[in-house]
Amino acid sequence: MVKGTSRPAMRVLARAPSTSQYGGRFSGRVELAMLEEAPAQSRPDVARVSFHDGAVTNWHTHPGGQLLLVLEGAGRIGNEQEAHIDLAPGTFVSSDPGDRHWHGAAKGSSCAWLTITWGATRWEDANPDDAAST
Repeated sequence: MVKGTSRPAMRVLARAPSTSQYGGRFSGRVELAMLEEAPAQSRPDVARVSFHDGAVTNWHTHPGGQLLLVLEGAGRIGNEQEAHIDLAPGTFVSSDPGDRHWHGAAKGSSCAWLTITWGATRWEDANPDDAAST
């Protein structure tokens, strides 16, 4: 609490611990640093996700949607309408609730994202690099 008030103090996180292969739903090496885990369903999870050498997520959806910001490196993303879009640092993506999509690093590159996600991710077994999903 902030001294003399009933408000909680601000939280400063210098460096969040990182977990490799978070959830096992990626095509390559991925590290996730959870910056803020949602305290309630009305609030989002916030994470920094680092994709190494072309790694991408499996296809997935979020019941409350997802906001993405490319922090560094060369990214790529796709959904059922756009098969593949290359992204540069500073690119912002807004994914509507239930939008089936994937994201990660461009082939031969690495990429870091800031992800803001509402609700539990609904993962599929395939990723866009699988022959069955092309």
